[in-house]
Amino acid sequence: MVKKDGAETRRERIKEIAKMLQAGFHEKMEKGEKPEFQLSKFITLVEFDYGLSREKVIEYLEIIQGIGQIEIDYENDKLRKPEF
Repeated sequence: MVKKDGAETRRERIKEIAKMLQAGFHEKMEKGEKPEFQLSKFITLVEFDYGLSREKVIEYLEIIQGIGQIEIDYENDKLRKPEF
């Protein structure tokens, strides 16, 4: 059995969270809804599902935002799919 290093585990979690967001955005768009989530609820969900701290979830979301997959709107408590 091969033991994962911390960087690999971190990378996997970031990718899983990004996939969760993209799937959710896709589902909302199929229903004709805006592709967005309430930021505070999403953070709480990820904290619960992955056992991560709030700070770590925000760090991961900011990484996902940095690669252009989401927009974080702290002022309005929203996570959005970027418009191109």
